[in-house]
Formats: sequence, structure tokens, C-alpha cells
Amino acid sequence: MGELTKTLELKLVDPNLHKRQKLRETRDAYQRALQAAFDTGCDTQSATNDVVVEYDLSGYAKNALKKYVPQLC
Repeated sequence: MGELTKTLELKLVDPNLHKRQKLRETRDAYQRALQAAFDTGCDTQSATNDVVVEYDLSGYAKNALKKYVPQLC
């Protein structure tokens, strides 16, 4: 039996207008949440959570903020 080779071709395209807008909104919300956490002086994950829960961010983004903000304050 001979070898079988399959080739996968990937084409990267620029994000459409909706994706770019959503990315900007997410970035802006993340920056606002980060600034609010710093302004509040969050020194624990719980305190950071109390601040960032109000922002429209994914759970991953909120967890990243909760993990790193207390280390930076």
C-alpha cells in the first residue's frame, strides 16, 4: 500500500468590519476595567473581581485581570 499525503491550505484574511469593531470594543472595555481596578487599588483577586464584574468582558479577560492586577498594585 502506498503512502497517502494530504495537504491543507490556509488563507489568512483581514477581519471584517464587525470583527474589527468587536475587537475595539473588547480592548476598550478591558482598558477601562484595568484602569478602574488600578484606581480602586485592588490588592486581592476578590477586590478586583468586584470591580471587573461590571464590564462586558469574557471570563478569560476577567480572570486575567483578577490574576495580575493584585500583583501589580
